[in-house]
Amino acid sequence: MSSVRHDVTPNPERITESLRDTGYVLNTAIADIVDNSIAAHATRVEIELALDPRGRLRFSVADNGDGMSAAGLVNALKYGSARRDDPASLGKFGLGLKTASTAFARRLELTSRDRASGLASTAIWDLDEVSKHGWTVEQLAEPDPFDSTRLDEVSPNSSGTVVRWKKIDRVLRDYQAPTGTHAVKAVKKLDESLREHLSLVFQRFLDVADTRAPNVALFVNGAAIEAWDPFGHGATELVDRSIRVQTGPDEEATMTLRVVVLPRKAELQAMFGDDGPKRARLGNKMQGIYVYRENRLIHGPDWLGLWVQEPHFTLSRAELSFDHLLDDAFQVDIKKSRIDLDTSLISALSKMLVPPRNEAQNRYRDGTRESAATAAQPSLHATSNAAISGVAPTLRSAQLKSVDKEHGEAVIRNIHGPVSVKFVDNADSGVYLEAVDSLTDGVLYEPAYIGKNPGVRLNKGHPYYEKVYLPNQTAGTTVQAIDSLLWALASAEFNSAQDATKQLFEDIRFDVSKALRRLVEDLPEPEEVAS
Repeated sequence: MSSVRHDVTPNPERITESLRDTGYVLNTAIADIVDNSIAAHATRVEIELALDPRGRLRFSVADNGDGMSAAGLVNALKYGSARRDDPASLGKFGLGLKTASTAFARRLELTSRDRASGLASTAIWDLDEVSKHGWTVEQLAEPDPFDSTRLDEVSPNSSGTVVRWKKIDRVLRDYQAPTGTHAVKAVKKLDESLREHLSLVFQRFLDVADTRAPNVALFVNGAAIEAWDPFGHGATELVDRSIRVQTGPDEEATMTLRVVVLPRKAELQAMFGDDGPKRARLGNKMQGIYVYRENRLIHGPDWLGLWVQEPHFTLSRAELSFDHLLDDAFQVDIKKSRIDLDTSLISALSKMLVPPRNEAQNRYRDGTRESAATAAQPSLHATSNAAISGVAPTLRSAQLKSVDKEHGEAVIRNIHGPVSVKFVDNADSGVYLEAVDSLTDGVLYEPAYIGKNPGVRLNKGHPYYEKVYLPNQTAGTTVQAIDSLLWALASAEFNSAQDATKQLFEDIRFDVSKALRRLVEDLPEPEEVAS
């Protein structure tokens, strides 16, 4: 059977424009360029992200790595460039430099000097030239003088590379006047965000005490980036395991899983001072699995689709590390920022992560209860007590007839006659509402005479108290409104109770407390501990 082959070479202009929309965010794109520097054995990488004197954004990455020859520069600008000799290289697909750069700029310039020749050269990839010249790279007869000087500053008398973006159109595109105050503030925020991102992604390279990766000094606008370890800060290690993964009929590779639980907010403050929680980046968004490929963070933190990030697991963090042999098993994407585990790996991880997650949850809830105990001092309900003390004497109420302090009972008389009620001894005549650690049967509230006052006692251990009172500690009106409602219910019970109906009122309080427990299940945990 005869056949005919047709040329379907893609349209260069349409393809390159489409590749601008691969989903890069700025921090991820810059980290991809830093990958190339590390792959080239750089020990110093300097990033520039600033406005020039004319208010235009300027961006470059300069390193003292191996550098490239003139031919090497051309290869580097090729989509799907030649594979690196080292399969463990952080540069994986031969696409990152181009796709990361053109996601934010229309012109990419490379200036480099290799060790062999000692000569600098510059090559350019310009999207605006693609329609005219197709898949071709422009090479300058002489290196760009500005970047040649930059190269001498970062790597004097040695090899290195400068990556520069020009025609930057997708970083500050929200600002029509880039010299304005808003743009200056925006660039400052970009700077701060980038520092935070790089300190985590390249933590093992930045930390001179970490022997898992070669040391690299990273700088943004002249200031050094310090490593940030999500598993430090006094964390307790719960799991440290090596896991064998089948990669072929007769091939295996190893990944490691480490799980820690962080100290609670109060403990971090005791260990490191008031900025302890901030140093540990304690918060809901930082919980989950941190995935490392060849010692570089490529994904996370999240729970890889196993669970959502819930506040009561805030103290739990897991480290999953693997090398290039498991790239297929983890389905690493072009941006090296997303992975997709197969079913067997998901199942294995889930089983290993459940116990330490439960421990983190217990520790968090212990902290929440401690927070409730601290927050629920008299001052939290002082406004309510003052308001009630001013109104209570004007309302119809039962009369206190006698008190049995030894048995914690009092006898009152209402319209139905005498009835015994709970009594709590208290010399403070201004207390009508009191928060306690727990109540019988776990109810939210119970009526009780507090000294000579008809009052109500609140259970700080009830989820309603934890999830409704605590988040509104500073909202005095809200706390007073809830307190007033519960006190009014207790007061109505004093006015209507009879010995024959006491059990009925207790059952109602029990059912109300049970229903409220269920109703607040989906409310977020209070942020007092995790903020």
